[in-house]
Formats: sequence, structure tokens, C-alpha cells
Amino acid sequence: MAEPDAPDTAAPPARPAHSRASLARRLRLQQLMIFEQVRASGSLLAAAGELAMTQPAISKALRELESQVGGALFVRGKRGVTPTELGRRFEPHAASMLAELRLLAETLNATQAGTRGQVVVGTLISASAALLPEAIERLRRAAPDVVVSVRVGPNTLLFPLLARGELDVVVGALPGAAAVAGAEAARLASRPLYDEALRVVVGAQHPLARRRKLALAELMALDWIVPTPDSMAWPSVRAFFGAAGLPARRTESVSILTNLALLAGSARVALMPQAAAERFAQGGQLAVLPVRGLGAFGAVGYTVRADRAPSAATERFLAALRAAGERLGRGR
Repeated sequence: MAEPDAPDTAAPPARPAHSRASLARRLRLQQLMIFEQVRASGSLLAAAGELAMTQPAISKALRELESQVGGALFVRGKRGVTPTELGRRFEPHAASMLAELRLLAETLNATQAGTRGQVVVGTLISASAALLPEAIERLRRAAPDVVVSVRVGPNTLLFPLLARGELDVVVGALPGAAAVAGAEAARLASRPLYDEALRVVVGAQHPLARRRKLALAELMALDWIVPTPDSMAWPSVRAFFGAAGLPARRTESVSILTNLALLAGSARVALMPQAAAERFAQGGQLAVLPVRGLGAFGAVGYTVRADRAPSAATERFLAALRAAGERLGRGR
């Protein structure tokens, strides 16, 4: 006779330790602000100073947060604190929630006053000399109480920050579709404003500064400054030098300040976006050489989040960008 089946004694699957509802009940937005400031400062004492709180209050808030998420977020040491693996995974979510909170505050303020708020802008070399300064001046005249915060960096840094909500807009040379990661590309939308050209420049006192005709062959023996290989202009740089190949003696840089310092009082020659070249030539720092055969630097414009409406302050800034871009485009 067959024995009866043994009863199923397997334990039911454990419920997840966290859910949206449980986190909503436990977490406080101030805890996220404290976490972000401690991470940015690398020190409880420095974070306390930035947030106008006492260090014991900061420590208590962190302990409560760590208890709520189920683990340590920082390793404490004599030289400060560093995020644990849990802290590193927690950080982008905290930053995204705080970015949304900032947008909520701006929306409320802008709805009430219409001219207040903050716009956080990421910029590249192609926009920092002409387009961005003019747009900021236009915004200042239209909405003087809007604060513009500018961060400079390459696309590889700026677009992830934009996708996470830490930037409101990125201004500069627009990347090709292949230059943006798939997940980011689906969340971003770009608008071209004008096409930028490349120019060859030297310091204002360079022996070639007053030449009316020049061929590339006359310049190949000089030290060059060219954009970096990851820049939007790199294909045009390669095409410009063509069969002659890239100069052996070259510095690759998209830092305007570095390039200006290198060109001042030296025999170097550089490739630079037209807007930047003209701005510094008008200021007496550079001279634009009459070299033909230069390609395009690329389309210049701005990129915003496609999945979220910009704040009222950002809308004002985008209008200023479009007006500045229209004026600059007429001169191209």
C-alpha cells in the first residue's frame, strides 16, 4: 500500500523588505538632502556647516536613514566618510528625487511670481563663448531674478546628468544619434539653432596674424591645438588635414582658457569654433587666419528631457537661447 504524500512544509516566499508604500511612510525628504550633502562633502562636519545643522543632528538623521534602508550608507573614517556599495546604489535615486523636488519648488514659485527660479545649464566649448553668454544676458533682462548655474564638461558627462534631472538643459554642439546611449537617447530631445564652422586661429602677436593668404602646408610644421577625439568636431578635423595627416606636434584640448593661454605669445596655431574665434579676435586676443578648406564644427543647439516638461524658468531660458541662436545664425 502506497504511503500518503508528505504535507508540503516549504515556507512561503519571503515578502520583500521594502515597498513603495513602506518607503513612503518611512523616508523623509530632509534625510535625502542630508545624505546628498554628506556624500558631496565627504564629511559630517562639512555637511552640517552647509545645511546649518549640528553634527549630532546630521549623525542622527543618517542613522535613522540607514536603519530604514537596512544597511550602512557610509564608511566612517578619520579623514571623513565614503559611500558603501549600498550608498553608491542609493545615491542616483536620491539625486533624482531631490531634482524633482527642486523642479516642484521652481514650478510653485514661478506660478506665483512668474520670474523666479533656477536653471542649471551644462555647456560645451561650442556654446560657452557666444551663444550661452548672449542667452544669459537676454534672460537677465527679461527675468532678472532667475538664477543660472553653469557646469562645463563633455557630452559623456553632461547627458547622463541631464537624463537624471541634475541639469535642465545642455547647450552646445549636438551629438549624432550614435553618440548618446540608447536609454538616454529615448529620454532626450535636441533642437538645432545654427551650424557652426571651424576657424584657424593664432595669438594676436603671431607673425602670421596679418597674412591675407595662407595654405595649410605653411602651417603643418607648427605646434597645433586641435579638439579632442571625442569632440563633435573630430570628423571635420580629420577631414581638414586629409592626406597630410594630423600634425605630429599637437595638443588636443577643448578648454578655452587653456587654449588661450597656450596661444598667447607663442607660435602655436589652433582650430576653434567660429563663434569663439570671432569673440576673442574682437577682443584683441586672437587673429583668425585666412585658411580655406575648413569643415563644419557641427550643429549647435540645446538638449532637454523629452519625458518631462521644463520649469517656467527653464522655458524662459530656452526662449532666450532661441533668440540668441537666431541672431548668431544670421551671421553664419
